[in-house]
Amino acid sequence: MPEVGELSGAQLAQLLHEAARAAEGSLASALALADGQPPPRVGALVQHVSVLKRSCWETVAGALGTPAPPPELNLDGLCAWEVEAAAGLTAAQLTARLVSSGTETSVAELLRLNARQTVWHAGQIAALCGSPRLA
Repeated sequence: MPEVGELSGAQLAQLLHEAARAAEGSLASALALADGQPPPRVGALVQHVSVLKRSCWETVAGALGTPAPPPELNLDGLCAWEVEAAAGLTAAQLTARLVSSGTETSVAELLRLNARQTVWHAGQIAALCGSPRLA
């Protein structure tokens, strides 16, 4: 496995794409499990993922002077936007240091955390959508 700073923008974009849209284990595959009205907690998790992604990219934008995601994007649009944004990052941008949630990290490390958090919350959503709802 390459060291954190060694992944290219294209490789990080692929990780983000898979976290959002892969056939299994992704945010999209978890949301596809919702049958009818999803449990309220699913909506809260979707909102949480959106907030996490926006925060991540606003931090990156602040550190690099690059554009932040447009505010009108929904979560699906935000996921597509971040794949393109990550693919365009240079090696120097990926190794740039920044502070996120009080911790110094690199842009690449923050984007990998973003992908992990997306998959983590996708698992939570899948568990909730697979649970029978009791009236």
